Order: sequence, then structure tokens, then C-alpha cells
Amino acid sequence: MKKRTGILVAFMVALAFIIGGATTYVVLDRVVESNIEDDEFANFLEVLNEIRRSHYFYDEENDLLRGAIEGMIGSTGDAYSNFFTPADFDNARTHLRGSFYGIGAEVSTINGQAVIVAPSPGSPAENYGILPGDIVVSVDGEDVRDDDLSDVISRIRGDYGTVVTLGILRGGATNSINISVTRGRIANETVRTEMLDFDGRNIGYLQVTTFGEETYNEFRAGIAELERDGMEGLIIDMRNNPGGYLHTVTQMLSYLLPSGDLITSAVDREGHEQSYLTQGSSQPRLDVEIVTLINDGSASASEIFAATMMEVAGFEVVGTTSFGKGTVQQSRTLRSGDVLQLTTQAWLTPNGHLIEGYGITPTLYIEAPDFYYFVQVHLGDEDVLAYDMVHTGIASAQNILDLLGYEVDRTDGYFDDSTVEAVRDFQRSNDLRVTGDIDSETATLLTMKWRDMVRNPVYDAQILAAMDLFE
Repeated sequence: MKKRTGILVAFMVALAFIIGGATTYVVLDRVVESNIEDDEFANFLEVLNEIRRSHYFYDEENDLLRGAIEGMIGSTGDAYSNFFTPADFDNARTHLRGSFYGIGAEVSTINGQAVIVAPSPGSPAENYGILPGDIVVSVDGEDVRDDDLSDVISRIRGDYGTVVTLGILRGGATNSINISVTRGRIANETVRTEMLDFDGRNIGYLQVTTFGEETYNEFRAGIAELERDGMEGLIIDMRNNPGGYLHTVTQMLSYLLPSGDLITSAVDREGHEQSYLTQGSSQPRLDVEIVTLINDGSASASEIFAATMMEVAGFEVVGTTSFGKGTVQQSRTLRSGDVLQLTTQAWLTPNGHLIEGYGITPTLYIEAPDFYYFVQVHLGDEDVLAYDMVHTGIASAQNILDLLGYEVDRTDGYFDDSTVEAVRDFQRSNDLRVTGDIDSETATLLTMKWRDMVRNPVYDAQILAAMDLFE
């Protein structure tokens, strides 16, 4: 059986050459050898022609070649390889820019499902109760379970100030919940700092939400500010950080660690390794203890950061096992303008451990409090929850009321007498109209009180565990 010389990376271009009778294909100025049988091309062309000639639902609007490309990529079983239009590729990278419009959440494909990797802190997605691990099954009532990731992202995006309703599966549930999010301008400030007091000591807190274009500059400025305020220890929070640019995490680690330390190695399928080292000073930049926080929303570059701080610098890492996104994608613009993103390498930690599928296990495993995973109480202006009703929003309200110290006898979503009294007490304490019913105003304030507790370090078990590590 004769073999052809060809390239599958740009199948539309290759197919044009095949039809023209050529046997060598040059794409992006490279000649790439492949092991493709004549019969395999013959089968493809035969199927293509049969669909065009006799398929009942075929019309000229069908993009069969794009479908073939997407099918090839899908058959690899790799969630991170994709074929983008130029607009979709641009949208997929918006979280790394200085600002953008949307809901502010990183979405990825896991086992064929669109999954929220992490909402950005302070974003509409976070404010309206989107959580890491949420599975998006519908957008504005349209089922998206069979849609490509780029199509799901495109549906979620929209004009500033408009509302998008996401159907969410959470925590293994079989029934979805609907969460409506008002799209906003996402000011992509990727570093936030705060000084925490621990037994009279100043412990700096620095949160990194992604590794974007300006993150390194914000990181340096944040540390400088904490140093001016007398920082005696530093917590670097990488929780719910979906990753970003490798050169950014390399710059940040080079700022903290001596020159020449191994950060990570990228290994291809032939076993060839490419190492990345810190550069710059021969001494550590900071003479303080550093603790890194991670959770299941920490992915990719944030996992590289945590692994280096743990395995090279010997610092503690606190939280839960990270997401486990440890592969390298290279993007190539094809002649059509479309962009092919292919997984070409896997990351290794400095000690040679695979990240993909495993994640980073912290040195101190601490779960977040249960109330972090409550669902917000969100109602429309005309919606009211009242006595003797059953509703998921009632269960959310009962959980929050119990958390805030109001006595309820149940948290299963049935609006009983104890819930009525707890709601009345909450309304009375917060200068709301006392009805015992949960209207939009009461629901909004309940959610705000809950989110205030989520954001308060006093209730953050992982931050508190990190603080205990400073001597």
C-alpha cells in the first residue's frame, strides 16, 4: 500500500492539494511527513462526495470540511485541542487582556462538557454565584451539551449590561439550576493585595487571578506596597486561577527565587524535554516565609507556580488538590485565518511529576468551609417565595439564614413556620419590610450577606491554616 506525504494539521489546505493531484503539501512553509494510506483518502473523498450528492439534509451551507477537521480533533479525546475561527480564538484569550466584556469566567471542555474552571474574583460570574466545577448545560434556554466549546463561549458572551441565563449542573446533581448573570466590563486587574494581622504580625496577602499581560507588573507593585507596609510573611493566593502565559509565571518566580532554579520542563511525545529556569538575581528577592494557596480551580500556570514554590523553594502549599491541567498548547494561524490549537507537550514539575490529570497536592490539605458552596438566592423583581412552597431558592435561603445565626428547623427547600420566623427576624434586623416572605430585596440581601462571609478572611479556613504556619 502506497503512503502519501501530507499534513493533517491544515486539512482544508491539504485537501485542496489532494484534489489538484499533488502528493506533497507545504503548510506555513513547512513540509510535514505523515503516514496516510491512499485508501484512507479515497474513503474520505467517497464519503464527502456521497454526502454532497445524495444526503437528504445536505445543503451548500453545510461546512463539511470544517466538520471533518473538528471531527479529527475530537477523535483525539483531548479537551484542550481546538479549531477556532479568528473571532472565537480572540474571545478565548480575553481573560488575559487588560479588560473585556462578559461574565468573567474561564470555561473549558472536560469529558465533552463545558465546565467552569474558575470565575474571576469580583466578576459578574462570581457575584451571581457561578462556582468552579459548574457544568454549563444550557444558555438562555438553549441546550449546549452537544455544542463545541467555542460555540458555548460565543453564546455566553454578549453586549454590556445584557443578561445571560446559564443552566448549571452542580455537585453531581441530575437536575440543573438556572443562574442569570448580567454581563459587564471585566476590568482585568489580576493582582489584589491586603495586609492581614496575625497575633500582632503583618502578613501580606497577594491574590493572583490569572497570568495575563500585565500580571507581572501588578505582582511587583503589589509586593512593593506590602513591603512598604511592613510585611513579615506573605500568602500568595492562586485559588481559582485558571493559568495564562508561561513567560508571566517565569517572571514572577524569577522575582522571588534565585537565578538558575528549575521551574518546569515541557516534554513532547518523543520524550524530548525543554527546561525553564528562573533568571535574574543570585539571591531570593524576599527574606520572608511564603505560603501558597491552591484549590481545584487552580490550573496550568498556577499549578506550575505552586509546584515550584513547594519543590524548589521548600515553601508550604495549603488548600486542596489543584485542577490538573498540565499540557502545552501551541496555536497556529492557518492560511484561511482560522486557528489550530494543538496539545504538543506535557508539563513536569521540578521533581519530574506529571501535572495533567493529577494536579498538585498541597503540603497541608484543608477543605474550604461548606458554606462556600451554597447557591445564591436570586429572584426576579416579581418573584416571591412564601409559606408552604418548595423551591431550591428556599433551601439556599435556609442555609444562609442558618449560617447567619437565624434559627431554622430545616434546609431542604420547604418553607415551614420556622423559615417564616427566621425570615422575619432577618428582615427586622436589616430594616426591610417585615413580611416573612422572600421577595427580590430580601433574596438579594441574603446573598450579599453570604458573599461577604465568603470573602472575609476570618471565615476562610485555608487562609487561617496558612496563617498558623508563620512562626
